[in-house]
Amino acid sequence: MKINLKDIPFSMACSYAVISELPENYRKSLNQEGLFLRTVRGGAKSTLISRLVPVEQEQEAAYTYEATESEIIIKTKSGELRLCFADEQTILICGQKGGPGLRLEFVPALPYFDYLHKVSCEQGQCYQVNCFGQNVKYLMWAQQGTAVMQQTWDGCVAGENQIFFDGQNEPLLAVIREISSEWDGVLRTYDYAAGRTAAAQKFEAFYRRMPEVPECYADTGRIAAYVDWSSIVGRNGFLTRDGMLMSKNWMCSVWSWDHCFNAVALSYKNPAEAWNQWMIPFDWQDPTGRIPDRINNYEVDFSYCKPPVHGWALSRMMKVMELSALQMAEAYDKLEKWTEWWLNYRDYDQNGLCEYTHGYDSGWDNATAFREMPVVALPDLQTYLILQMETLAELAEKLNRKKTADIWQKRSDEMLTAMLEHCFEDGRPVGTESKRVQKSESLIYYIAVMLAHRLPEEIRRNLVETLKSDKFLTPHGFATESPASTAYEEDGYWRGPIWAPSTLLLLDGLKACGEDEFVTQTAEAFCLMVQEHGFAENFNAITGEGLRDLAYTWTPSVFLILAHDYLKEQTHCE
Repeated sequence: MKINLKDIPFSMACSYAVISELPENYRKSLNQEGLFLRTVRGGAKSTLISRLVPVEQEQEAAYTYEATESEIIIKTKSGELRLCFADEQTILICGQKGGPGLRLEFVPALPYFDYLHKVSCEQGQCYQVNCFGQNVKYLMWAQQGTAVMQQTWDGCVAGENQIFFDGQNEPLLAVIREISSEWDGVLRTYDYAAGRTAAAQKFEAFYRRMPEVPECYADTGRIAAYVDWSSIVGRNGFLTRDGMLMSKNWMCSVWSWDHCFNAVALSYKNPAEAWNQWMIPFDWQDPTGRIPDRINNYEVDFSYCKPPVHGWALSRMMKVMELSALQMAEAYDKLEKWTEWWLNYRDYDQNGLCEYTHGYDSGWDNATAFREMPVVALPDLQTYLILQMETLAELAEKLNRKKTADIWQKRSDEMLTAMLEHCFEDGRPVGTESKRVQKSESLIYYIAVMLAHRLPEEIRRNLVETLKSDKFLTPHGFATESPASTAYEEDGYWRGPIWAPSTLLLLDGLKACGEDEFVTQTAEAFCLMVQEHGFAENFNAITGEGLRDLAYTWTPSVFLILAHDYLKEQTHCE
């Protein structure tokens, strides 16, 4: 399996270190182009740690590279350098005697406080690297070969920080190990082949626990699993569980609706990890019932929230995995508080409908449904809450709380009645804003199709027929703003591009409406687009080109779900 490091970082599950190929001035970092060691720890002023520079005869060497799930091979005129993860904290660099060396040119995130210093112990000598602006430290040494530090010093400020690993007189085996606060004084010994094999085996074990896809999607499915696996970081700081980040490019947090789609993908064969992924934001649920907008190891952010898709996700997960009685009780408690938060704090006019106070709270940040100043009640929010209350009723039934189950079903029915009264006009979905009808050409209104046969026939038919028409449908799937709209933008975030989560939510709803053939066709269009253009955060609705972050985990997760659930009977791709 070949990995393009321009798009997908090289990493491993539970590691905060990655290696990427970056262009010049990446995200205004004033860097040269090349391969870079990076960190995905939260709070970093920059993710860049050091540029990796192959060296021949004391000069920067021209090189090519190949990357797989377990190794990067750098090729120069005089030989090869090989890099792998030995474990979550450790990167190994292996070189041939007389072959190229490797220089690490450290990138200061701030103009001060970064420095290197020499440390000695019984086993040998190493260097400690303090990357102050990146919130991380490393220990680096040559187990074989030599390691030489270069640094200028001006009073209390270090500059030109470099470490050069060289194997001119013997084979090179260099070690880059991330440390926390202090080093324990032990230089561990490593075997490169054993480290590479162990990393490959860890990925294979994860890959076997992801949803199976048709043979024609096998290669794409393997890379999809790698993106998800390599995007996991270990529990640390505010991350109380191992968590799948949205990406190890720059979206290096867990957002509180994105995680649901990853949890669903994990639920088929990896129920323990699916449960942990679903639970992450609930570990920080506050006394009002609200869950944070995003979490990483460094911070918990309550500035916004995200939509309550958690009941839908858990219900979907329970179809393929079994929850223990303890898990069901915990899930019920968390979901009940989360649902009550919306009902208690986001029904401003007390009409039985909940409102968004900003587009960010919907997950559809800049959708045209929010062009006018919120507060706005949209059909998608009511849909999620209706389904979430049904999930609460389902959990209560399983927990033998019959009266509670009846109460939640009644509240779900009451919200559906209010939604039908206020969120539809002439059978078409609309929003309401201060009792005024609000319309746009955004796809967000049509998430209501998830309610399927709970809806009156006329409304259900209008939703289905619109989604099957060319209003939103392109050769690659559903545009998030109608391409005929004056507000449509090819790279307009939620004003045009195709997204994985909206695709899955709509197809699940259409499937429940009995639109099996159309669901298969649209799922195939989405999967073929991903197969050709990768695992982007979103896609140009007309061309299918990947946009923004090109290794965003909910895209591979949704690809695997759709290919498994809706395309598994297919024998070939066209």
